[in-house]
Amino acid sequence: MAWLKRRDTEPVAPVHQLSEEDFQSMARISATMEALPLGVVVMSSDGSNMWTNSAADSLFTPHSEDHILFVDSLEGLLKDALNGTISQTELEFGEDVVRTIEIDTVALADGGAAAIVEDVTQRLMLDRVRTDFVANISHELRTPIGAISLMAENLIAEMGESESARLAEIILNEVTRLNETVNDLLDLARIEFDGLSKRESIHTARVIDEAVGRIRSAALAKSVMIVVEDNPDMSVIGDRAQLVSAVGNLIDNAVKYSDQGSIVKVEVQRAEGRMLISVADNGPGIAAEHLGRVFERFYRVDDARSRGTGGTGLGLAIVRHIALLHGGDASVTSEVGVGSTFTLSIPAV
Repeated sequence: MAWLKRRDTEPVAPVHQLSEEDFQSMARISATMEALPLGVVVMSSDGSNMWTNSAADSLFTPHSEDHILFVDSLEGLLKDALNGTISQTELEFGEDVVRTIEIDTVALADGGAAAIVEDVTQRLMLDRVRTDFVANISHELRTPIGAISLMAENLIAEMGESESARLAEIILNEVTRLNETVNDLLDLARIEFDGLSKRESIHTARVIDEAVGRIRSAALAKSVMIVVEDNPDMSVIGDRAQLVSAVGNLIDNAVKYSDQGSIVKVEVQRAEGRMLISVADNGPGIAAEHLGRVFERFYRVDDARSRGTGGTGLGLAIVRHIALLHGGDASVTSEVGVGSTFTLSIPAV
């Protein structure tokens, strides 16, 4: 393990002045730091010395301009941490070839400070490629789907009750299903690629109201009543659009699997510091052997019924992924012939 001696500072005590216990302790710490794949930098409690492992040393050529800038920036961030200001910072180095270094600082219990440093250039590049891919594939898939849908609608309007019109209606239904699958795939890809890009205080009552509003027309078409039994105004930290999508998917799933004229119940509770949003239906229920897999992407309890209801097999996977991004989870309880209750659990403020 190397150490970076700063200007106008004195190095730590020489090895021969250390006790056997201190020497063994330093040896263990050194071995642990060297084994880590990420760069680690530790600053002494008085800010006079910094120690680095090999992963941190290898980020830059010693004494190069970028190396000097990196060390100076790192020293400032670590001294901020000594004063109680921890941070997560991305710094860019280089001109022709730009490298991005992520630095996470933390204050140590003994009064010192530490930083985890990582070259995230490749990761950011991959993120940009993924974002471009989603945008391009969205355009390339949605454009022909929209064109086919429009042509099928025109054929139905022109051919009346003929066999060709019936075939055109089948085409339109299948294109609609394909469009829903593409939309869900792209939504899931964006959530996976972007993560939790927004962190804001969100009123749960508004999330429920917006989610119910999105599904109300589909519910009315089946004469299904959506009843919000309890909707206290709590707050959570996260991405409002993602939470509306998650709750909307749960309600949409309940409506799709409910019989004509039935009721879907939405309830919001607070329990042990968490917001619990439960959506209950009186549908066919889910057998016990399927409960552990319903949140897997493309998993269907009944392929024939799923095709009939228009499900893509991705809605619940999206719900689970959004829940995990917000530090929560999604769960289900169900009884065959009685119905199912899906619950979204998110830490409340």
